[in-house]
Amino acid sequence: MNKKKLLYGALVPLLAVVLVSAAVLTFYGAVIRDVTVGAALLVNGEDGEYTDTYTDSINGGESVTANFLVESQTSVNVPISIVTTTNGNLNEAGVTHTINYLLDNSLGNCAAPYTECEKRIYIAAEDVAITDLDSLHSISWDADTIEGYVSHIDVLVDTDGDGIKDDALVFEYAKMVPSNCEVTPYPLGDISMSIDDADYAWLSSGAPGPGCIAVGNFYTNSLSNWKSGYQGIDGTTKVIGFELEVDNWITSSNSIIKNLEINGNPVEVTIKPNDVLAFNVNTLFDVTIVPGDYTVETQVQSR
Repeated sequence: MNKKKLLYGALVPLLAVVLVSAAVLTFYGAVIRDVTVGAALLVNGEDGEYTDTYTDSINGGESVTANFLVESQTSVNVPISIVTTTNGNLNEAGVTHTINYLLDNSLGNCAAPYTECEKRIYIAAEDVAITDLDSLHSISWDADTIEGYVSHIDVLVDTDGDGIKDDALVFEYAKMVPSNCEVTPYPLGDISMSIDDADYAWLSSGAPGPGCIAVGNFYTNSLSNWKSGYQGIDGTTKVIGFELEVDNWITSSNSIIKNLEINGNPVEVTIKPNDVLAFNVNTLFDVTIVPGDYTVETQVQSR
């Protein structure tokens, strides 16, 4: 009699476990979805790599140029690498490739909703090892200013630490050096831009002027003084990225940008959501190059 009671008592917990397990299983299931993924970048209107070909004939010491247009198809930033190689009957000794960014805003309509006022190159701060304003020491680039206003650069800052741009320090040709303030006509042709701690930037959220001396809601100061503390910004303020721009707020503008460096280091760029990037690659063959057939291949890849 006692054995039966013990056996019955042992079965009850086991039965309970089985019932609970069966009840839980009824809540599990699976959903199957078909997803088609397209290219994040379109290069010259084609998926994937640039595939157009052309044939040109040059002599040693001359160059060839091919234009590219990269279009983002995604709602997120896409860091890219632009790599050009040359192959043929010789290695690449004596061959140089120069990327020229084409910031043409000569036809932009700078009116409400103001979507075509600016053309830009975007550089993420982490790509150039910049964390805060104290870690920024220099910016430089070369520009062929074909038309209009000289290119400028915005340093995008995060003042509340949430990882999102809150404001920008604008390093503008006409306002960087107060003693040379708003001198016109603005220069055309080849211009080398160089920024360091002594150069002035104005605060984007404030007024854009007048002049080059801080007055009213126009806040301007040297990079060194911004780092020391001014208008709620100091050396510990986080830097999100950089935008090198031409605009037509003042006049229609068109510039070719090359040799962009931050803290003395060449940069790679990022395409912002649903944006486009126009550039060309100029390939120069050395005067001593061996005559023959060469292939120049440019790849645009996410990184």
